[in-house]
Amino acid sequence: MKPTKKKRLTWLPQDIIELILVRLPVSNLLRCRVVCKQWDGIIRDPQFTMAHLRHAQHRPLLFFQQDGSSGKLCPSEAVLFDEAWSPSKWDVPVVEPDDFLCGSCNGLLCLYSSKSTIKIANLATGECMHLAKPVKMYSTGDHPSFYSFGFSPATNEYKVLHFLPGNEHHHVGGSFSVIQVYTLGDEQWRVVRTEQALSLYCVKQSGVVNVDGAMYWLTHDKESSWRRAVVSFDLRDECLKLIRLPEVDFADPAFGNPFLHWITEIDSKVSVAAVQVRRDTGLTGKLHIWSLDNKTEQSSWIQTYSIELSTLKVLGPHFIYGDKIIMHSVNGGIYCHEFTSQRFTIDVTKLVKLLLFSPRCGYRSIQSCMYVKSLVRLDAYKKAGIVRTPKRKEGWKLKKWEAWEHDRSEIEELWRSAHRIQQRMHV
Repeated sequence: MKPTKKKRLTWLPQDIIELILVRLPVSNLLRCRVVCKQWDGIIRDPQFTMAHLRHAQHRPLLFFQQDGSSGKLCPSEAVLFDEAWSPSKWDVPVVEPDDFLCGSCNGLLCLYSSKSTIKIANLATGECMHLAKPVKMYSTGDHPSFYSFGFSPATNEYKVLHFLPGNEHHHVGGSFSVIQVYTLGDEQWRVVRTEQALSLYCVKQSGVVNVDGAMYWLTHDKESSWRRAVVSFDLRDECLKLIRLPEVDFADPAFGNPFLHWITEIDSKVSVAAVQVRRDTGLTGKLHIWSLDNKTEQSSWIQTYSIELSTLKVLGPHFIYGDKIIMHSVNGGIYCHEFTSQRFTIDVTKLVKLLLFSPRCGYRSIQSCMYVKSLVRLDAYKKAGIVRTPKRKEGWKLKKWEAWEHDRSEIEELWRSAHRIQQRMHV
């Protein structure tokens, strides 16, 4: 190449350069930042970050929580599926061995651990920050499912929600009437009180979703055929609203009443799923899904799917991604199946095996969400007084996990010795 040709790219108008860069994946953009000051300035611009988010593809992410009950040490790890549904593990330093996933939004993960902080992390860039947990008003325990994370496009703010348990213990009737809210960049947590007590059990079992600047979850409702209602929490004005579910007749000679409810997001709409179990076998049977239509002033529910699951179970609450549904089997396999219509039966011959979660003990240690690789930066929020610096180095080789590994090795050696003695006795 002649020297003059090397300079031609810099002669392009900046808006043309932006249109080219915005279509590149995050991994390429991180390398493009070191090309020149102009490109670095473009890629660092918050408006470019949001434009890139609109172009980036959302992919399923499975988060495997720490697990040692099967006899083998299994630390937390994130598995992301690409466009071809091939899994790739992210052994990144921002994910510690004892992390739990609380929520995902715009490429940021909210992670919980037993320490005094929660963590906001970007897996694509490796950036993270620790936030001091809110002060508890009562001497009750804490749980990862009591935290959630969302984004308000109207105010361009990220917010962490903590559902503060009441005085009672976390049994089936547990409830809360206080939501502690933290906006990234603020100096402290704030308190939002609800007009009535809401079900903590429903939050823990059914999940929370962030759609169009509002958080949605389920609560008890004795007057509904679902025995549930949807709570909407607007992140802009921080007001709550109760949305009634449609009256549905679940009567079926083969199926009992729904025993599992989840709230999820399908095609950018709030959706509620109910799973019915067969009376004769006790196995999962029908999956009913309704979606909320918010385009009109009078919101309405539309039944979108009715699926016969056969012997498989959905990997709830986030189990539908585009035209595919993700399920798991009792043998430790995770599968996907394409939607064929609004009403269909899962055909086991058409299942596509994604991966095995063995040797982990079971599907309850698996969390799922939609994830997008993004350039969202956290340095603008790190000056807040609530941000904490961890006392020890982040990463996989923490001392307590090394001690656990050492103890496990000693136990394995004892079993091997016992086996050798048993073999000699047989001889």
